[in-house]
Amino acid sequence: MSLPQIVLDAPTLKLILCIVGGLLLIAMVRITFLLRTNNRLRDSTAKMEKQVLTQHQEILAVRQDSNAWRGELQRMFDAFRAEFSKRLTESEQRYHDIQQRQAAVTPPPPPSSESEAVLESPVEPVVSPVPALAIS
Repeated sequence: MSLPQIVLDAPTLKLILCIVGGLLLIAMVRITFLLRTNNRLRDSTAKMEKQVLTQHQEILAVRQDSNAWRGELQRMFDAFRAEFSKRLTESEQRYHDIQQRQAAVTPPPPPSSESEAVLESPVEPVVSPVPALAIS
């Protein structure tokens, strides 16, 4: 069995030329659309990269601001703590000075037998009266 030979006459060649030309034209249109899409994607990628860089810079700025704020608060707290520690030390020193002055000025009275008896007897707590409720 043999295949029949294709006759290469003018109408057959025109048909083959039209088919190949049509396929070439379709390929060119497809390439054009792909190039357009590629350009749009490249532009959007560049925009996204710029946006990412901008956001990264904003995040770094916010982080620096928060670190500066945290450092300022820490310095304020340290100053506050140092000031009140100093005040507490001064207050304790004044208290000790007052105690020493009182001890130097007024000698303690000698204990008497009545005061010893009072100290030995149990002291009952004083209970204050409760005000009456006004019922209307």
